[in-house]
Amino acid sequence: MDAVNLAKNIIEKSQNILISTSPELQGDNLGSTLALFYTLKKLGKNVNVRIGDVPEKFKFLANNYLPSVGNFVISVNTEGKEISQMRYEKNGKDLKIYLALNKGQVSRDDVSFAPSATQESSVSDYDLLITIGNQSLESVPQNLWTLPMLNIDNQPRNENFGEVNLIEMTSSLAEIATGLIKSIGNGDLFDKEISTCLLAGVIWSSQNFRNPKTRPKTFETSAFLIEKGANHQEIIQRLYKQKNISQIKLLGKTLENLSFCEPKEIYSANIKESDFKECQASSKDLSFVLEELKFHFRHLPNLLILWESHASPPITKGIFYSPNQNLTEKIIENFESNSNGAGAIFLVRETDLNIAREKVLNIL
Repeated sequence: MDAVNLAKNIIEKSQNILISTSPELQGDNLGSTLALFYTLKKLGKNVNVRIGDVPEKFKFLANNYLPSVGNFVISVNTEGKEISQMRYEKNGKDLKIYLALNKGQVSRDDVSFAPSATQESSVSDYDLLITIGNQSLESVPQNLWTLPMLNIDNQPRNENFGEVNLIEMTSSLAEIATGLIKSIGNGDLFDKEISTCLLAGVIWSSQNFRNPKTRPKTFETSAFLIEKGANHQEIIQRLYKQKNISQIKLLGKTLENLSFCEPKEIYSANIKESDFKECQASSKDLSFVLEELKFHFRHLPNLLILWESHASPPITKGIFYSPNQNLTEKIIENFESNSNGAGAIFLVRETDLNIAREKVLNIL
């Protein structure tokens, strides 16, 4: 059985799960940690996370979870008791909590006070520890060593210290987490919150796709997460402070619409007029999209973008980019076009974008 299925099985048979990552929080390990936390909550697991303070730029990922070392839990043993109401009151420097009981009494010994999801948590509370981005057992708090461990990492120096070791050295942690969540729920578990956390991890790990080691698989994962609701625009704004919202939206829409023709190694995207309106962009902004894709995805084989034009009669316009000059020449020979280096802008006298795409792919 492969590592992904082993990881899936150990999660499915565990109910009380603690997730831990390295104290040096960044986009990849934090995004992956939070995505798994939200996913396991959806599955009805009792899950907690052991992390420190979330850096300011990443707090948008943790809107529904910010358990820093300053968060605490007050627990009341309710065995033999029935609490009907609860309220609290802030009075100067005091915080008073009032409980109304229909049955039984609460004594001092029934009340406990402890930090939330810190190293002080009782090991006996959990039946699985998931570590994310930890290379060795020594990087895990010693009081957690007795727990069964699912070790998720992408580093070649990982010591495989877990009961299950999910190690993929060519992927970001977020890509590994995406694959694991897919295996658990066949894609049905992904929502906006989970997908945004994962896409933030992918973008951070790939340096906004500028890392020359970025692979086509990363491109496909990003498109999948955007399709599932990831807020690409907010991630870029929060992490990189880019200003042109319309162009960022159009880039996200293009990623969402991408499909891959494997036999011809061509990525293609159809952009409808409604897409431009939704992004408050125009076809002029596609030059930005193309440059971003060319720059960020350096291993991008061939790219075709088609969009609706308001000419009379309506036609389809296209941009084709390829490092293979022979393919660009085929576009030039078969369509009305203008060539510029490795790319060409051209017309297809067809109103239906899907039919236009088939015509272009058949020629290529």
